Amino acid sequence: MLKKIFIAWLCLIEISAQSQISKQYPQNDFINPIAGKMEIIGTFCELRPNHFHGGLDIRTGGEIGKPILAVADGFVSRINISSIGYGKALYITHKNGYTSVYAHLSDFPPEIKWFIEKNQYRLQKWEVELYPDADLLQIKQGQMIAYSGNTGGSQGPHLHFEIRETKTEAPVNPLLFGLKMNDFMSPTIAAVYLYSYDTLAKRSNGHFPSEGLQLYRTQMVRVKKKKKKILIPISEYKVAFGKYALGAAIKDFATSSGDNNGINYLQVYQNGNLIYDCRIEQFLFSQMRMHNNYIDFKRQKESGIKMHKLFIDEGNTLGFYKASKTDGWFAINDTIAHEFKIIAKDVYGNTSSKIIVIRGAVDGKKIADFIPYTKNHVHCKANIDNTFKIGDKFKLNIPKNTLYADYKLQFYKNYGENYTIGNDAVPLDKKMEISFKLREDQLPYASKFVVCSVYGKAYGTKLKDGWVTAGVKEFGTYYLSLDSIKPSITPVQLNKHGYFSFRISDNLSGIADFDFYIDDVWVLLDYESKANLLFGKVPQPIPPGKHIVRLVVYDERNNARTYIKEINSL
Repeated sequence: MLKKIFIAWLCLIEISAQSQISKQYPQNDFINPIAGKMEIIGTFCELRPNHFHGGLDIRTGGEIGKPILAVADGFVSRINISSIGYGKALYITHKNGYTSVYAHLSDFPPEIKWFIEKNQYRLQKWEVELYPDADLLQIKQGQMIAYSGNTGGSQGPHLHFEIRETKTEAPVNPLLFGLKMNDFMSPTIAAVYLYSYDTLAKRSNGHFPSEGLQLYRTQMVRVKKKKKKILIPISEYKVAFGKYALGAAIKDFATSSGDNNGINYLQVYQNGNLIYDCRIEQFLFSQMRMHNNYIDFKRQKESGIKMHKLFIDEGNTLGFYKASKTDGWFAINDTIAHEFKIIAKDVYGNTSSKIIVIRGAVDGKKIADFIPYTKNHVHCKANIDNTFKIGDKFKLNIPKNTLYADYKLQFYKNYGENYTIGNDAVPLDKKMEISFKLREDQLPYASKFVVCSVYGKAYGTKLKDGWVTAGVKEFGTYYLSLDSIKPSITPVQLNKHGYFSFRISDNLSGIADFDFYIDDVWVLLDYESKANLLFGKVPQPIPPGKHIVRLVVYDERNNARTYIKEINSL
């Protein structure tokens, strides 16, 4: 009997999970990309800094070199070797209209590695992006295609795995395709926020005013002879008449509270009527930074809280919303109690909810924000190009749709040639251009300048008519800096069984490229940017005798350091 009840319960979960999915995806086309049990440490659309997570992060036991398997038949359509982002990545296109992506890899089997290295030697570049012909690298389901690693922007050994629509390149939640992970825990709604629809504050501060709702009050009770503090849920909230929306800090767990997964389905009901319906199943790469409009960017910037806005904010073009007739906004213009139910679900249908009761009152809570006054501002429109100058030494261009909404942009000149533009708690969707006019004495070194932020980032520049221009994606304080210092090179191993390695680094603009030669013949070395390490083994034994080893390292401002050493090969 218990077995029948358990099976029925599993069926109900499956039906619930399928009913919330917006479209049907093939369920039997793909296998897991690693052998054995698949442990997920990061899920689709998890909130990451400035972007949505585009796939699954799969644990490899802290090891590099685990075999990676093709999830279905297809052909290798793209290979990217880079020191940033996905690091070493492989793309396989399948007949069902989807492409699988495998990132942060360490190495490849011989038939794929041969193709990569042949092209690296042909181009004399380590960093390459290759698009093999469809009939060149045919792949079968379950075939070993790579080894797991920790390359690119990875923070530890793991496999980043994606499934994308081939036509649009839109990442889709891989768990919608029948891939399984252990997940028997519901999301947790940890905090709830109330937003006020104040357009003056939005234009001046770049966000709608909000305030956290205290979910519990404390009360002292007597337990036998001792007093104990307990938490009592707050039954309702009185607010001033006006227009409002909700937000929530939500975490999703799979098997323990140490997990931190993406939230896939969010709904808000007002008195039983659906006013917000968010279903996160896929997104376009062009919308990657729209993440900063989806979350409460200001709150994350200031306190680190990753918070879902349960309303569609101005400028939000994400395709997540199915039945949000009011975009999540609601009016409180009477003293009647209004019940709001927030529902959070994961892809398997694990569900949690929170009920908030709000009542209008003349003396109710007001959600307001301080609006600073300054003469130094310009009214920037989100739907047009905005260009302005500060004196004759600095200018700024904010292209159309870089801002999510109209904004009263504050700006001022600090000491020297240091300029503050806007508030860094206001997000940008694209790059804005900031330009500095060079003095006559700076012009001979124009190609060596970088634009720096006070937070330590350096940005490459372009030169035109005496102006140095950089594209930046954040408001903040910027200044020009001269980068005339060459990169550093420290040899680690020289020809130990044909193996060479070097430590390389740069003080400001960063490593751009490198070339390694033995007797003036270009030789491929691998690069791990996190460790500042160049390393590799020569493909053919070095003949006995004396040989000249030469390494040239370039930074982003084309400063070059050359290391030359004579070696003896036995």
